[in-house]
Amino acid sequence: MGKKTFIHLVILSFLIFINLKDAKASIFLSKESLLNSSDYISNYLKGALSEKNNNYFQSKNYFAKTKKLSSEHLEYSRQYVSSLVLNEKISDAFTYIQSLDQAAQENYLFNLVQSIFLIKNGNYLQAKKILRYPEDNKNLNDELLSYIHLWLDTSFSKKQESILKIEQFKSNFQNIKLIQSMLIYDYLDFKDLYKQKANLVLNQQQLGRYHYFHVVHLLKNNNFIAAKKIIKKQLDYNASNLLIKQSFIELENKNINFFINSFDSRNIDNGLSELFYLFANLMQQQENLELSKLYFSISHYLNPDFSSNYVLKFENYLIENNSDALELATKISSIGSEFEWYANYQLLTHPTILNESKKQIILQKLENEIKKIKFFKFSKTMNLANYHRSKKNYDIALSLYKDIEGIKDIDRVDWRYYYFRGICNERLGNWIESESDLLKSISLSPKQYTVINYLAYSWLERKTNILKAKKMLEEAVSLSQWEHGYIIDSLGWAYFLLEDYTKAEKLLQLAYEKTPYEFEVYDHYGDVLWKNNKKIQARYVWKKAIKLDGVEKEKIDKLNQKFLDGIN
Repeated sequence: MGKKTFIHLVILSFLIFINLKDAKASIFLSKESLLNSSDYISNYLKGALSEKNNNYFQSKNYFAKTKKLSSEHLEYSRQYVSSLVLNEKISDAFTYIQSLDQAAQENYLFNLVQSIFLIKNGNYLQAKKILRYPEDNKNLNDELLSYIHLWLDTSFSKKQESILKIEQFKSNFQNIKLIQSMLIYDYLDFKDLYKQKANLVLNQQQLGRYHYFHVVHLLKNNNFIAAKKIIKKQLDYNASNLLIKQSFIELENKNINFFINSFDSRNIDNGLSELFYLFANLMQQQENLELSKLYFSISHYLNPDFSSNYVLKFENYLIENNSDALELATKISSIGSEFEWYANYQLLTHPTILNESKKQIILQKLENEIKKIKFFKFSKTMNLANYHRSKKNYDIALSLYKDIEGIKDIDRVDWRYYYFRGICNERLGNWIESESDLLKSISLSPKQYTVINYLAYSWLERKTNILKAKKMLEEAVSLSQWEHGYIIDSLGWAYFLLEDYTKAEKLLQLAYEKTPYEFEVYDHYGDVLWKNNKKIQARYVWKKAIKLDGVEKEKIDKLNQKFLDGIN
């Protein structure tokens, strides 16, 4: 292939890439200038690919070599700025945006980045001029922009005017408004109004993170006893909140610096940092990881001292299967013992980040650690038991579950404990103990359809309590809103055992359509087709079952026998 042909292929790839990325501006380059720009195009493609693979540092370096493209290609500029922000190079991003012509600067990302840089440097009025003000909060991004304006407006308004702006602020999310009102009143040092909003937050146990912020406020005012009560109460409600658990330990050790060094309520940068963290979290929940990562980077730029926030970035990396999670796990581990355990356990249970040999090293570390820990031994033992259960090491898991009974901790035994222990007992053939565990789990939380299904299907397997199992499974299917094929399959199998093959076929067909990867669902559906004299269809379904991944030889032999003899 000649050099000229190769260059044309590069150019063609570039143009295809632009089309796929829905570029916001066309490129008007002559054939000659395109040929002369082959190095720039190559670096652009490498930068875009690096960004797509979450290698933001590398993408920034590639994009930096291609700045001459910026005047012709707005999409290049957007990606370059994004890579700078994700690398927390917001100062560089601001300088680059300023180098563009005025028309190119007018978009959401560029306006946001410029305003954040100006706020960080204390130029609030100029930030407001640049930042678009939405007429109506139609979506989360509009709401975010409105809150930034609210923070800026109240920072240089008189007291009554600020209060009016806050109370009349229109929001589609009342809890976000409550949280932001509390933080802004603390920032403005409006003590009575802050106390009023803080009490409303404390009445909502699900807002545990913002109980933490009130604890910071109390500790800065030397109210240690009240702070400790709030953390203890929040743990009673939710013993799995990582920040609250670490706070409990730090208060036990009287380490006040853990709190007051992380957040300064009188610093607008810190307040806005929390706003961006909140929206980064919301974007993660909506599976918009690009915006979640972008907002997190801005949050960290505004307040780099709130190191526990790194957990959000770490979770985004885990979702993306990004190996950079390993480096971030080291940072998280330095925060405190709860964060260290969390980071290691997430790496242990992640399917791809680590190979099995490295997972064994982490497992050994956790097993050694649990022998000497003082706090939250219950939840950590549950972690290890659940891990071994997931690996089908049921004897080890059961031993750990039994160890939990003797642990006196701030955590409480709940329905999950008896459900998981019941699974292990059932898989090890301890049916009497398993049945007792599963019944106990249901008594503690009667609406857990996974537990109801497990017990009822276990009865069906043993040809006992079939009518009772059918009734329970009808409830489980209803509770799960007919979403889970494996529960519908259990109900269909109950009808099969009661010899109502017409009803059974309808249910088992639905389970088969909803769960295209479960061997037992295929097996049951084939059985009912055979019973309804649809033997060709039955053999077709059984044949598909054999081709599923990971099917044990014993099950394959069973289906091969059905091919020959059918079922009785």
